[in-house]
Amino acid sequence: MSQVQPPRSRPSNARPATIQILRWIFLNLGAVVVTALLVRVAILIAVPDSPQSVLKDYLRITHIAVGPLLLLPPLDTALGGGFTVADLIVLVMTIVVWIAVIGVLSGWERESQRMGAATSDSGLRP
Repeated sequence: MSQVQPPRSRPSNARPATIQILRWIFLNLGAVVVTALLVRVAILIAVPDSPQSVLKDYLRITHIAVGPLLLLPPLDTALGGGFTVADLIVLVMTIVVWIAVIGVLSGWERESQRMGAATSDSGLRP
């Protein structure tokens, strides 16, 4: 019979500076994307058929995110003004993915801190 031995300690490949940079990028990029989609929703509800070229251009740019879902007939149903089910789904999916990415990066950062706090004498015990 073999004896059960504790797991070997392994060096961490995590670099705290890289994780912080990634967290900063994804936090700010996600905030910009979610804000852009929220502004799109506000424009679609308030003035869906605006004659202003700036609003039309903005809706055309943000249509890139919503366009593929609008091709499905049930998702192009209007909820109010020009706001559709596809807009709602894209907004919710974007927020959920953004929160998940921030959670993963926070986990990586926590693991990096835990690995940095462990010494070779104590192993990786919590």
